[in-house]
Amino acid sequence: MEENLILEIENATKRLLNDPESRVFLDLAELYYKTGLKDEALSLTISGLEKHPDFASARIFAARIFMDKNKIPEAKQELEKVLLTEPANPAAAALLESLHRKEGNKTEADMIKEQFEQSAAKEDKKGNMETSTVAEIYVTQGLVDEAIMIYEHLALNNPQDLKINERLRELRKKKDEQYRDFLKRRQEIIKTIQKLQENLKGIQEVLHNLEKEL
Repeated sequence: MEENLILEIENATKRLLNDPESRVFLDLAELYYKTGLKDEALSLTISGLEKHPDFASARIFAARIFMDKNKIPEAKQELEKVLLTEPANPAAAALLESLHRKEGNKTEADMIKEQFEQSAAKEDKKGNMETSTVAEIYVTQGLVDEAIMIYEHLALNNPQDLKINERLRELRKKKDEQYRDFLKRRQEIIKTIQKLQENLKGIQEVLHNLEKEL
């Protein structure tokens, strides 16, 4: 697994260097995150968002890292930016609502929930309401958390739907298994961190120089 992870990072790095304007930065940032390099993952994501400010998945990823680092105001800011362009984004709305509720801001949390539901209703009229199909697309992209949030909303609106509730249980179990697997592999991954850190500085310098030339 260690060799596969290093190979994935090398491939993503090459793709980004070959096309600095692409959205590959998120793939590379997620790989850094998997190795425990959260600061580096966040730095790369924020840099990529300067070129792609409407990349919702990247902003949500950045918000999650800010949450891991207990930088809640920064996390809120990223989620609010997502909702400005995608008011019916279930992942951003659920995370932002959750953050406010944890802080005891019930009024703000209820407002976010209401605004999301209104936006979702409008999307429903356009035939674009969040569905299990969208959730499964998230799953194929490795965005299990986002898929879980969609199924949670669907389960709330359809409490008697056995298929929705069963799939929600499956995804929660999958997430737990992924986390346990990560903990088992962590010792192996730690061994690669020093090497990645040595290479990261050179990669960032190359990207920085490329940005200056654009």
